[in-house]
Amino acid sequence: MALRGETKEVLKKRLVRALGHLNAVHKMVDDEKYCIDVLNQLKAVQAALDKTAQLMLKQHLETCVVQAVHANDSARVMDELWQLLRKDGQAADEQSAILSINQENNNCCG
Repeated sequence: MALRGETKEVLKKRLVRALGHLNAVHKMVDDEKYCIDVLNQLKAVQAALDKTAQLMLKQHLETCVVQAVHANDSARVMDELWQLLRKDGQAADEQSAILSINQENNNCCG
């Protein structure tokens, strides 16, 4: 089921907010701003995206998953959700690897 109505508009507004934060990060990097300031702005981007994803997941659970269960298609949607959750775990593993590489470098901001 496609996003429609009020939920679609709320999601679009959240994405615009995240884009604004991301554009600010891009400019800060280009302007060689202090690392912590850039990281704080990145946290704002991530928070905006996380809230958007939560809203989208809630919408999916309330509509698509319920419809699939009623249509005896729950195995498929459960597999989709499992794959989504696995991707989140893989991203965390990749971030840990990047952090350990950066710790070996020991240079602040460069």
